[in-house]
Amino acid sequence: MRTLLLDNAYLPVKVIHWHKAMILFLSGRAELVESYENREVRSTYLVFKLPKVIRLFSQFRNRQTVKFSRENVFYRDRFQCQYCAQTFLRSDLTLDHVVPRSKGGKTCWDNVVSCCRNCNNKKGDKLLHHFSMKLLKLPVCPKWTPWIQIRLQKGDPEEWKIYLGGDSQHFVQAG
Repeated sequence: MRTLLLDNAYLPVKVIHWHKAMILFLSGRAELVESYENREVRSTYLVFKLPKVIRLFSQFRNRQTVKFSRENVFYRDRFQCQYCAQTFLRSDLTLDHVVPRSKGGKTCWDNVVSCCRNCNNKKGDKLLHHFSMKLLKLPVCPKWTPWIQIRLQKGDPEEWKIYLGGDSQHFVQAG
């Protein structure tokens, strides 16, 4: 069984195993928000309801940085070509090195942008000052948390949608 972990402001953090949820609850670091019906955890003398949703008492600090990936670059740039400003489907976007790899450019957050095929072909391996178009914004490492999506599995509780914003980007049904 899985448990949805919320921060102290009732915002979703991640999905954890119920064992971890019980440790957080029994150690006084979290409170039970919702429990599974007819599911219990028993010790010799005590009976606890199995946690469906728990909330941390302290603020959750995510110290991880966002993983550099093609998908995350597209999300950072909002699926918009950084040269012509048009929005595209994922399949119609490419990645462009602002300083081309042939000229010493690195594959990192500060040098890669979303780009449509047409603009990428026009730019080729030119530097920006040799190219007639300008960047919409300078590329930077995003500040959002890497756990922006919580992947739900078949059988996860429907009640989680309340905390995940229903149809928001937090809710992704995994097969």
